[in-house]
Order: sequence, then structure tokens, then C-alpha cells
Amino acid sequence: MVFGMFLGEKRYLGIDIGSFSIKIIEVVDKKGSLEVVNFGLIPIINFKQVFSLSQILEESLASILKEFFKTLKIQTKDAVFSITAPYVFPVNFLTPPIPEKSLPQLVKFESQKQIPISVEEVEIEYRYTEFQTETQKNWLIFLTAVPKTYFQRYENLSNLANLKSIGYSVEYFNLEPFFILKKGDFICLDLGHSYSLLLLIRDGKVIYGTKLNLRGYDYLDGISNITKLTEEKVIEFIQKRGFNFNPEERDLVNLAENYLNNLIKNIEGEIDKVVNKFLIYPSMVYLTGGLTTLSGFKERFSRKFSKYPFDILDITEHVKGEKFLALKEKSTLFSQALGVVFRKILS
Repeated sequence: MVFGMFLGEKRYLGIDIGSFSIKIIEVVDKKGSLEVVNFGLIPIINFKQVFSLSQILEESLASILKEFFKTLKIQTKDAVFSITAPYVFPVNFLTPPIPEKSLPQLVKFESQKQIPISVEEVEIEYRYTEFQTETQKNWLIFLTAVPKTYFQRYENLSNLANLKSIGYSVEYFNLEPFFILKKGDFICLDLGHSYSLLLLIRDGKVIYGTKLNLRGYDYLDGISNITKLTEEKVIEFIQKRGFNFNPEERDLVNLAENYLNNLIKNIEGEIDKVVNKFLIYPSMVYLTGGLTTLSGFKERFSRKFSKYPFDILDITEHVKGEKFLALKEKSTLFSQALGVVFRKILS
């Protein structure tokens, strides 16, 4: 490690504490060449609950993390955390075509009107882009506000897990690094187990974001009701079978079919709202998140989703690391964890 540091090597941990699992990734930055040297997933049992730092004792999380680091022999201490959407106030608004240098003052003023707590009590991050309406050019602003008290929870967790917290990043912005080299307009859907995110990205910047009530939990709950398996066994079952069932498993086949039909109907409806609101048609819709990694998902999704071009977000093209690259499309499960590291390195 000392020799690596002398050569300019820097190591980071990206940690994404989700509602279904904790995703951890260790990245080595060798003078701009990034390599994933460790990664792993810690399942959170009892998936019927929406977990957060406020619901799981920080001591318990810290104990889980320390055991994970010990098992994988990870000694890196510098950690960057993803801030989950339920603890973020997202705001979108249009402003008149004022001088660009005046935007910070206007954003602060507008934030105070739209955020339910004082701007002194939150950390604000925002993006802006020119937006043409029927009558004039405006600024389209997207901002997020995170209560400062929430950061203290991550500090406490870091200390208990013997880590050094060196940064945080709101998950609305964590996928931006994967679009740096993609010019144009895109929609990215991060499909999670307790909620999903829809992001409108223009030239590598998120210009609109919203949380959607699209849940992988509903599929897992349906599997549980049919199979009568324990929650831990249901997780094992779904990770093995995904959306692939035999014809004689009629109830499971129907469940998978109905779930995907409803999911696609809702996704298309949400994208239509964005297209109609901003008059922006995405050149590609990218999917990411745990739901997309289930066996059979992409094949069945592609048969039914035809209104917009789509693909699974490929995050492996940005890094080295044979084991991580071998995950192929399943690596998208770590998009938030890797994204926070990228944002830290780029900042």
C-alpha cells in the first residue's frame, strides 16, 4: 500500500446502503486509470420493510460492514456514501432568462420557497440548462437538498465501522459520470426494490429527477405469497430463477407476466409525462438497478417495451478489473456505489 501511494495510487470505497442490500465497491485510482479490485453485496433480510439508517441501528450496520471488510480483506478506510432519495428534497423549476452569474442567488431564493425547512439547515446541489418555451428562453433548474443532520448519521456509521468518511453524493446525481461522454438527451431509470428513480440527462447533467412508486418488492412479495417460502429463501429463489419459470408453474408464470406488463405500462407513462412536459425526446432509455439483474428480465422486457429505444446501463466500460468486468450487465447493480466514487474523483 505504501509503495502504491508513492506512485500516486489512491483507494476508495463506494458504499450504497439500499433497502434490499448494501452494495460496496473498492476502486483503485492509478493516476486516472480506475480499477475495481473488490466488490460485494450484503443482503438485508426482511425485505418487506423499507430500511434506512433511521430504522437500522448504526451499530448493527457498522458491525455488518466490519465483518464484510474482514472477510474480503479490505483495508481501505476512505469511504464515499450514496445518499438515498427518501432523505432528499428534489426540486425542479423554470426561471426567467437572467444572467447566468445571478443564478446562485436566485436558486437560494427559490429553494427557500420550495423546501419545507430553512436553507441553512440543508446542503444544496443543483444543475441548470437553457430551456426554450414557446415565448422565450429560460433556465431549467434541478436541485436537491439534504438535511445536514442526515450527514451526521453517516459520520457516526463511519466512526463505528472504523472508516473515514470523505464524501457523500445524492443518488439523483450518482449516475452522471456514466454519461460524461454521451452527448444528447437520455432518460435513465434506476429500478430498485422499494422505489425507483427517473432521471432526465442532457449532455451528462441531470436536469430533471423524480422518485417513482415502482417497486421490486411487489414482485418479491408475490413470489412469497405463491411459494410460501421464508423471506430468506424467497431471496435465494428469486436470485436463482428471476423471471424464468416453467409452463407448469402457472401461478409464477402469470405473476411474472402481469408484473412486467404493469411495470412497462407505468414506465412508458412516466416517460411520456417527461416528454410532454419538456418536449424532449430521449435518444435512449437506460435501465439500471437490482431489478434489471434478475435472470430473464432483459429478454422479457425487450419483447414488451417498444415505444422507446432502451438498453441496460453499462458501467464496466469506465473501469478495469477482470472479476468486475466478468459480471457484464449484472455489474449495473453497483452503479450507485461506483458512481459515488467517480464523482469524488472528478470533484
